[in-house]
Amino acid sequence: MASTSHSVSGEGPAVVVCGAGAAGISTAIAAARAGGRVCLVESNPSIGGTVAGALIHTLAGFYDSSGEALNDGIAFELLERLLAAGAWRRRMGRVWVLQVDPQVYQHVAQHWLASLPNIDIQLGARVTRVHQYGARVRGVEIHSHEGTRQIDVRSLVDTTGGGRVVALLEPSLVDHDDTAAAGGWVFRLRNVAPDAMAFPRGIGVVRSLRDAAASGSLPRDCAKAWVDVGLTPDEVYVKLFVPLPPSRDRTDTLARVVRRCENDQSQVLAHLRTLPGFRDATPHGEGGLGVRDDGRVRGEYQLTRDDVKALRKFDDVAARCAWPIEYWDREHGVVLDYLDPGEYYEIPRRSLRVAGVDNLWAAGKCLSADRYAQASARVVGACWAMGEAAGSHAVADGN
Repeated sequence: MASTSHSVSGEGPAVVVCGAGAAGISTAIAAARAGGRVCLVESNPSIGGTVAGALIHTLAGFYDSSGEALNDGIAFELLERLLAAGAWRRRMGRVWVLQVDPQVYQHVAQHWLASLPNIDIQLGARVTRVHQYGARVRGVEIHSHEGTRQIDVRSLVDTTGGGRVVALLEPSLVDHDDTAAAGGWVFRLRNVAPDAMAFPRGIGVVRSLRDAAASGSLPRDCAKAWVDVGLTPDEVYVKLFVPLPPSRDRTDTLARVVRRCENDQSQVLAHLRTLPGFRDATPHGEGGLGVRDDGRVRGEYQLTRDDVKALRKFDDVAARCAWPIEYWDREHGVVLDYLDPGEYYEIPRRSLRVAGVDNLWAAGKCLSADRYAQASARVVGACWAMGEAAGSHAVADGN
């Protein structure tokens, strides 16, 4: 049965984008450039998604194995804007990343969105209901501290990272694994000696954490912690390994996980201060809990591990990706399965289109993929490229 909804200011149906992380920002920009009226809905008080919220400073997925830009369009434009703002390309082992301050990333994205007048950004808001008539989404309810708004929908794009808006329409359209990938908790330190992480000292820092966890002086999962240089000579980022329970959506469960992360952070910091170069280390910000896989939609095509390993190409390509399958097993830690040097696979547009609904899309971490393909495709650069594909086609859906 059809539900009644009303457009904002009588301007006609909007492309509603749910989630202002990498994929959502790109989707909104692409849809606005294509002439659509865009409503970008974000439950947090600011934009930036996992990069800003979880304090990610090494952005993956923008480069191939030789350090060349992999996707053109909006993803490439972002690279140019971030490089102009002080970011730089960096080699990490067999891959290339973009080294950037998370706050700089957030500022660049905010400025970009503000330059497009046909994007209405709703912060601290969330879609609470989706109205469908036949094979199309017709409207949504958006709730915020100001109340509830009804918006007519031209197309709806779920970029929440977990398919949460798609699940409002039909829970069976979102897949969850009982063995979900582990999450992460990042905190930043300043006043570290500039040479504290220089080779081979950095290896010794990581080995020290592993030895302390093995001896019981640090929690067991701290053995899987990652320590990396930051954006200034005295800065270091520490990423903790966080196994996530299946019931993490419950408020009380999430609160326990966060308390454990805060306790582990305190113990790791105390241990690091016993090491050369870390005596004066002081905390300089921490991210929220980073969730790598929070649910994937059922699309017209499910990208698979075999597709990634076979370097499969598609006629309806949405994005190129060359990142390894980076699966964070909650028992064994990270497992990296690299692609062949110089190669890449493609993410098809059908993996962004939700099955059975003509104008419903999902881009970013909640694309239609198995858990191993998602472990490669979820990286920031691929999410920006997916967002552009979803945004431009979301406008075409309503024509």
